[in-house]
Amino acid sequence: MTRWIGSWHASQTKFDTRFFDFTFPQVSFENQTLRMVVHPHAPGSILRLKFSNRYGVEPLTIGKVTVARHLHDGKINTQTDGDVTFQGESSVTIPVGEEIYSDPVSFKVNAQSDLAVSMYLPSYTKTSTWHFTPARSTYVATGDHTKESDTTHFNTIIDSYYWLTGLDVMTEAEHSCVIVAIGDSITEGFSSTLNANHRWPDFLRDRVYQEYPKLNCSVLNAGITGNLISIDVADVEGGADLGLANAGEKTPIRLHWDVFSQTGVTDVILLQGINDIFGNADADQIIASMKEVATKVQQRNLRIFIGTITPFAHSDYYSEDKEAIRQKVNQWIRSNEIVDGIIDFDQALANPQTPNKIHPAYDSGDHLHPNDEGFKAFAYAVPLSLFFKGEDE
Repeated sequence: MTRWIGSWHASQTKFDTRFFDFTFPQVSFENQTLRMVVHPHAPGSILRLKFSNRYGVEPLTIGKVTVARHLHDGKINTQTDGDVTFQGESSVTIPVGEEIYSDPVSFKVNAQSDLAVSMYLPSYTKTSTWHFTPARSTYVATGDHTKESDTTHFNTIIDSYYWLTGLDVMTEAEHSCVIVAIGDSITEGFSSTLNANHRWPDFLRDRVYQEYPKLNCSVLNAGITGNLISIDVADVEGGADLGLANAGEKTPIRLHWDVFSQTGVTDVILLQGINDIFGNADADQIIASMKEVATKVQQRNLRIFIGTITPFAHSDYYSEDKEAIRQKVNQWIRSNEIVDGIIDFDQALANPQTPNKIHPAYDSGDHLHPNDEGFKAFAYAVPLSLFFKGEDE
């Protein structure tokens, strides 16, 4: 039986110009092509793309879209180039606040093999709906260069996604799963090597494929830098200055878009709370929000697994009071019987001699975010038996 499943996802937030320390994104586009590279997890013979104008203040007109195999540094294999249509047309206008799927495209998608989605915007378009820091580069050219194989005209590189939020594949696999990893910059892969696909959901998908090759599974990344679970960004004092201006709605609100709207979703991994601690939430607030998220997920007949909050001693945000909050929340996570299972990311990342610190081998340098090896340790901290008990290896 064929069916659609989610293969790649990028959570969208409202574009906010108040915080651009990490990169300087364009505030608008006109007569330009954006080439965005995506990393599908689940293979299939047919794909469809999802575009969002969720935060737009005016309709979004896309003039043309193509998809092709990505070679490297924005270059594509034009022999694999496919036109993407919308109800049979090459262009589409997306109303304010809405999201749309493309028509199905006959295109062989290989798991963990990058694709390039080239999108041409013919008229003046304000940036409104985007994903700020995906650890991927987007290549921008003036004019319609959707079918250009190299990057001769792609003179601007921006490390953000714009309006592109999902890629689904049609699968005939007897067994499949779609795990959504929802969290903050640690899940998003903020400190991973740029363009290397070394975020922990990518490593987890690699591990699933190695140990359960008969399963067609994806681990969709719903991480957003600065995102919180218990506090609205607007309520955090100095939130814009902390980089939270583009951090999205708090988790219980964004579940609708980033979990429940994902095609074929079966499971959720929640790793959050660290930004709430920085935002002066107390342990009871964070725990209450985790319970709220768990309840909402389980009401949809999905399984939810919660990860412990990782160490951050010696980071710019550390204090003994904040560490006490982390310990209290982690104690609840480890002992709770509400969720379907727990994943001890804290133990996987901590220095055994000083467990309030990240192990030096896993530290990106800011004593808060893991490096690539740390993200790999995350993937191996996940007990796969939680998800695949009884499945054939």
